[in-house]
Amino acid sequence: MKAVFIKIALNVVLIFFISNKLYSNAAQPGVWNAGGTVFTMLYPEDSLSFKKVQMKQEHIYIQLYKGYAVVKGVYLFKNTTNKTLQFKMGYPINGIYAGGENDLNEVTLDSLSQFKIKANNNWITLLNEKHPELNNSNNKTQAFSDNWKVWDMLFTPNQTQQVEVFFIVNTNNAKIKKGYNVDYKNAFIYLLESGSVWHLPIEKGDFYIQLMDGLHTEDVNGLSAGFNFKFNNKHNLYAGKKHNFSPTAKDNLVITYFEKDTHFSFKEVLANTNQLFSSINKLSHLPKSDLVFNTIDIGNPYAVKTTFEGALPGLLMLLVIYSPVILGAIVLFFIIRFVIKRRKAKNNHAN
Repeated sequence: MKAVFIKIALNVVLIFFISNKLYSNAAQPGVWNAGGTVFTMLYPEDSLSFKKVQMKQEHIYIQLYKGYAVVKGVYLFKNTTNKTLQFKMGYPINGIYAGGENDLNEVTLDSLSQFKIKANNNWITLLNEKHPELNNSNNKTQAFSDNWKVWDMLFTPNQTQQVEVFFIVNTNNAKIKKGYNVDYKNAFIYLLESGSVWHLPIEKGDFYIQLMDGLHTEDVNGLSAGFNFKFNNKHNLYAGKKHNFSPTAKDNLVITYFEKDTHFSFKEVLANTNQLFSSINKLSHLPKSDLVFNTIDIGNPYAVKTTFEGALPGLLMLLVIYSPVILGAIVLFFIIRFVIKRRKAKNNHAN
């Protein structure tokens, strides 16, 4: 019986270490490797200028395709001072941005995004610059190289400017994690939290998401709450709004949809950049005041399917938690069994 007890104890200890190892390796829950982009100030000394420019309005148009998303952003900025303000903005050609709160909002920054920007109807030249000093900065953007795309912004005293951006992002490489459960989906994240660098609040935000490429609402895993999204069936179009808000990580727009396509080629998509930008431009000019939008279930962008492999660490941990009770019950069983056998042996010997 002693040998049996030792084996049981060793097995319980082994289960404890295995489950502890599994939990120590558990990744942060949330959305990883989503498509998206983020702009940041290049120089710390420019931060004072940022806080003097107010983003009064933003109108975001997103067309979701199988494997990618096309985005147009229209922003209304105002210089709130009577001074001329000039600063540089940019983004790393390759890198990641780790945003979000409890759930990770990780965006992959890609040199293939075809990003372009114009201010007051004039296209702005993007410069290629090296900024190795930014690779070790303590912010949420992690560059994988020294190469950045950079542009200059200039505001005359009290000037209001309309700024437009266009870009295409790969959404096919994303995954949603919760514990050890993982779903491989398409994902796009619009990082509203990055807007906190401006003079706040943002007075008005309109957000439109159009399903393309044969996608339907059933293909959407979930959209972020907090936008009061409604849906127009005729144009396959979601519409959401925000008013007078100071964006934080909880305000990010997260969209997960469809399944990962292992044969997807983003480079083939980019061959049609002009047509895709023309399509998103048409969406931005579509009259929306006469459209009927109905309430719709937006799901949960962080939802994942529970699998046996994903549940196994939890089962092991429960086993460890209740192992003293289990071990005690097993020991008691063998003690009772030993006592019964011994009594039977004595009775047989007496007879």
